[in-house]
Amino acid sequence: MHSTQPQNDWQTAGMARRARGWLAGSVTLGGMAAVLFVLHLTLLAGVIDDLTFKGKPFAAEQHTILLLLACLGGSLCLQWLADMAGTEAGLRIAARVRRDALRHLFRAGPVGSTTLPSGRILTSLTEGVDALEPYFAQYIPRAAMMVVLPLLILAMVFHLDGWSFVILACTGPLIPVFMALVGYSAQSIMDRQWMQLVVLGSSFLDSLRGLSTLRLLGQTEASITRMAAATDAHRASTLSVMKVAFLTSAVLEFFSSLSIALVAVVFGARLLSGTVDFRSAFLVLLLAPEYFMPLRAFSASYHARQNATAAAARLADLFALPDMTQPEGPSVQVPHAHTLPLAHLVCSDLTAGYPGKVPALQDLSCTLSRGTLTVITGESGVGKTTFLRLILGFLQPSSGHITAFDTTNTSVEVWQSRTAWVPQRPVMTMGSIAETLRLAKSNATDAELHAAAQQADALEFIEALPQGFATSVGERGACLSGGQIKRLALARALLRNPDILCLDEPTSDLDPASALRVARAIRRCATNRIVLVATHHADMVALADQCLHISDGHGELFSASQRACA
Repeated sequence: MHSTQPQNDWQTAGMARRARGWLAGSVTLGGMAAVLFVLHLTLLAGVIDDLTFKGKPFAAEQHTILLLLACLGGSLCLQWLADMAGTEAGLRIAARVRRDALRHLFRAGPVGSTTLPSGRILTSLTEGVDALEPYFAQYIPRAAMMVVLPLLILAMVFHLDGWSFVILACTGPLIPVFMALVGYSAQSIMDRQWMQLVVLGSSFLDSLRGLSTLRLLGQTEASITRMAAATDAHRASTLSVMKVAFLTSAVLEFFSSLSIALVAVVFGARLLSGTVDFRSAFLVLLLAPEYFMPLRAFSASYHARQNATAAAARLADLFALPDMTQPEGPSVQVPHAHTLPLAHLVCSDLTAGYPGKVPALQDLSCTLSRGTLTVITGESGVGKTTFLRLILGFLQPSSGHITAFDTTNTSVEVWQSRTAWVPQRPVMTMGSIAETLRLAKSNATDAELHAAAQQADALEFIEALPQGFATSVGERGACLSGGQIKRLALARALLRNPDILCLDEPTSDLDPASALRVARAIRRCATNRIVLVATHHADMVALADQCLHISDGHGELFSASQRACA
């Protein structure tokens, strides 16, 4: 039930493989730009020396000046291309990681995803994935340039002046060492900031979900106070990160300024004593600031690494969710019109459960037939919902199997795409009734909408509304009653004309009259399909053809004539 993909594939090094061509192109182009830039400075030092101290005419230097400008233009152009390649790499990696994360969430399904808080999942998919882009677009190319350009400059300086080479070679490595020491404390601060961001997102999401309950209990002010405290904690952590960033910049500027000053003082004394020529001194002084420039750029993007490392750890937790469902492929589609309907669903020795827990179902066997309304009864927590999840494909059995047969008694391989589900609390999205129904079938005609609503006993109340099917359902169905929402959810499920219809407590939280209307509508739906209902409601049980009673993980099937489930 677990993903077979290596866990390190979701670390930053593994993610880089998704766009290694663009990253390699960015580093290569940046290296070429560095070579042209050093050549441009070398030509500039030669031109200044020839014009100032050697008295050469400007016309004699025109060819060199044109070459100098060509090197400068080529360096700028190549660096722009390198930045574009890095940006493209960051965008591609972020897009592919978000796509892979969504696919893995669908494989984990609603069962596997419950092991992580919804706020944490949401923050990982948004802020977490967004934090990866600057890491790959800026940090990695700049980290490469921090090696390429300083080594190139050191080689030039070694050729020009030994003392300057010693100064730069000794002071340069000190900067990464001190930045690493600062970075160790910065990473823990970033981890704390990320966790507080997750807490903030989860608190806000929970407050939105429970807004009505909070208001009824008079806890709105307390909720606002908790949100304000979480916001202040996140703000304090963000400021701590900024302090570390400023400290890193201060360390870099101190050592780079000290090194450049030492080089300038040594050259000044040697120029006065006549032991060094102007061209070499001028070129080294031009190269010395550029020696530290990649370190400055690297320091500016160092926080991107800390953000990405913290985000990658949270994304790794998301990718560690167990695979509870079969991966969907191109063949898992809504069946075509010529597909034969399902006649039977045979469950053989099903055993299923959740990681780290005792199996909820053990060796359950039953046969579900077309045109039969089967109710699933039992105490809370005995495995009714687990059985529905197996039928819907949200959960895979640890042993046993489910086999579907069509009307010619031929086994059907891909049958779970022919299922529909009405949960205990149906989700109504913002929009009109027609838009809500078309979530199940985007190209449904008005006639199909009317037919599905008629079958679900929802057409009467829809047509009584001022705008009919164009009436807005409101946020989460706020404009409809509980019974209307249940019947509308049933109509939405029927719009795809499923062979298997599963319902979880469809009459809960309804008044007796509304519950009876919903139960009768479900009864009518069972005339040409397999209908499964998990329920405790007596009216629903009374209308059933057969009853699957689950107790202690074991199931027993009774016919309606035996009245055993009542």
